[in-house]
Amino acid sequence: MEQIKDLEEKSNRVRLQVLEAAAAGGMVHFGGTYSCTDLMVALYYGGLFNINPKNPHSAERDRFLIGKGHACLALYAILLDLGIMSQEIYDSYGTDGGLGCQLDINIPGVEYNTGSLGHVLGIASGIALAAKLDSKNYRSYALLGDAECYEGSIWEAIIFAGEQGLDKLVGIIDRNRLSVLDNLEDQAFFRAFPKSAEAFGWDCYEIDGHSFSEILDSFRQAQSAKNPVMIIANTIKGKGVSFMENELKYHNGLPGEPEMAAARQELIAAQSGD
Repeated sequence: MEQIKDLEEKSNRVRLQVLEAAAAGGMVHFGGTYSCTDLMVALYYGGLFNINPKNPHSAERDRFLIGKGHACLALYAILLDLGIMSQEIYDSYGTDGGLGCQLDINIPGVEYNTGSLGHVLGIASGIALAAKLDSKNYRSYALLGDAECYEGSIWEAIIFAGEQGLDKLVGIIDRNRLSVLDNLEDQAFFRAFPKSAEAFGWDCYEIDGHSFSEILDSFRQAQSAKNPVMIIANTIKGKGVSFMENELKYHNGLPGEPEMAAARQELIAAQSGD
């Protein structure tokens, strides 16, 4: 229970740091960043992800790739906290020539240039195949948005990874049910998703993406799996700030100062336990 409490506090600090960076940089995607913050915190601080902050480019490290690159601010905050990213680089967010709203492999700790949605699982599959061919034990984790899963290239990667038996590959779907403009509440696609993935040789788990015990359990299961693993994490867009939760406008809308102040107060109160 102590570990869960620590992770919850860490997530709240990351959300608060994202808020402050957004306020300073003048740009953000709060909704999709906050929905997957707990997933990233569990991965990097849960004791199951193999990375050495003093040697973040070790050939034996686990790899984490993000398809929905607009969620980058949470990753930046984590990389700063781990000492992989410098304060100077972090503070450049939103400045000319500094960090932006997408990921770049030139950024310390970043594995993948995000761009067109739908590519990340294929690239993670290639990394997992390299691990298999070289008899290495590192894992590849790919974070996908739920709307991203409608891309045909995602299913090409699912078929490929299943055929190749890539047991070191873990896909994580941030199932927040909201895209840029649309509500994805319709369950037709995701009702069939687990059976479809399993038919192509995957293990598929569905979890509460804000429950650290469930997240960690799914990561543990992935480590002993004999097949590639897909984790469908049910999340809330804008999680952590009450007025942002499940609101389309906070996909990429920057709140005004009164709303930013209210969000800051809410996160600080949660941090102190009030």
